[in-house]
Amino acid sequence: MRVLGLDYGTKTVGVAVSDALMITAQPVETITRKSANKLRQTLARIEAIIEEYEAGNYYSSESLEFRKSLVVTNNLEEYVDEDFFFKEEI
Repeated sequence: MRVLGLDYGTKTVGVAVSDALMITAQPVETITRKSANKLRQTLARIEAIIEEYEAGNYYSSESLEFRKSLVVTNNLEEYVDEDFFFKEEI
């Protein structure tokens, strides 16, 4: 099982995935959002990455964009029927 990490920004969502042993994580993709209010394409791409990498745990950063990330994450939890955990950025 791998861990998926999401880092929400104003215009992009950074996606990283851990190795199979969950020791390190590498960036996978930066998803460019065409509109902050339209999530369908962003959610579909994240779901495809989850399936491709067989990720089982999901973490989202508590960044300056935290309120926006909550909205996206809540929608994503419903979209992929999984729970996400928040981790404060260091």
